[in-house]
Amino acid sequence: MPIDLRQRVQEMRPLLNSSLRGNINLETDLPDDLWPVEADIAEFELAMVNIAVNARDAMSDGGVLSLLVRNVALTRAANVGQLEGQFVALALSDTGSGVAPEHIPKIFEPFFTTKAVGKGTGLGLSQVYGFAHQSGGAVTVTSALGRGTTITMYLPRAHAALTVAPETTAPLVPQVEGTVLVVEDNREVAGVTVGLLEQLGYQALFSESAADALTRLQHGEKIDLVLSDIVMPGGMDGIELAAEVRRRYPDIPVLLTSGYSDAARAAEPRYAILRKPFELSDLVKALGEAMSRRAA
Repeated sequence: MPIDLRQRVQEMRPLLNSSLRGNINLETDLPDDLWPVEADIAEFELAMVNIAVNARDAMSDGGVLSLLVRNVALTRAANVGQLEGQFVALALSDTGSGVAPEHIPKIFEPFFTTKAVGKGTGLGLSQVYGFAHQSGGAVTVTSALGRGTTITMYLPRAHAALTVAPETTAPLVPQVEGTVLVVEDNREVAGVTVGLLEQLGYQALFSESAADALTRLQHGEKIDLVLSDIVMPGGMDGIELAAEVRRRYPDIPVLLTSGYSDAARAAEPRYAILRKPFELSDLVKALGEAMSRRAA
C-alpha cells in the first residue's frame, strides 16, 4: 500500500529512539515534497528498526544516527540493483566503528554477523534486504572503519493516491497505563514490540525465554499483561507459558503472537492471538481482546 514516508517516519521517531540509547542522537532530513512509496508498513518499520539496532551496536560510545530521505530517478548506469525509474532513497548513516571491506559483500547474508557470539542473530539486515527487494527496490551499504556506515534503501514511488483519514476519525492511540512483559527470543523483534507498547503508553519489560518470564512473575514484579511469542526454541513455548501463567496468576491476561499459522490456530480457541507482522492498530485491538479474556 502507498506510504507517506514523511508522516510515517515522524510517527516512528519514538520507536526509533527506543531502539537506540540515550547517548545516540537521531537526526532526520525529510523534505516536504517526498513521493509516497509502495511497501508493506509493518515490514518497513521493522527494517528501519533493524538498521537502527545495528547502528546502535556500532556506536558503543554514543554518536549520531542520521536519516536523509530524497526522491531519486535511477538509470541502469547508476548501478543500484539494476533499477530504473522513480524511487525514494532512505539513507541511514551512523558515526560508529564501521565495517571491514572484506565483510561488506556478506553484510546482508542471513546469519552473518560481525558481532560477538550471543550479541546478534545475523538476521536483522537480511530482513532489510528481503523487504527492499520484495518491495521492488534495493538496498546498498557503504562503510569506512572508524568513520561509520550508511545503509540506503531504495523504495519504488507509488502512483496510487494516498488514503486520507477523515478529520473526525478518533485518535488511534488510546490513553493507557500498565506494564507489559514481552517474551520473545529475537531481540530485534522484541525491540519493535517494546517500542510500539511504549508508543501506546505502557511500560514494557523484556524476557528472552518463558523460564525468565516465570522468574520475573515469581519475584513479584508488577506485570499487568504477558505478551509472548508462541514459537521459541528449547524448553517451554508460548502456549505452555500461557497455561502456566493462567494456572498460577489467573488475574494476569496473556496475549500470544506468531507468524506461523499452524501454531496460531492451535492456540486460538484458548488465547488471544496477534498475527505477525502487525501494526500499531493491530496491537491495540489484540490488547483489548486479551484484556477481555482475563481469567476466562
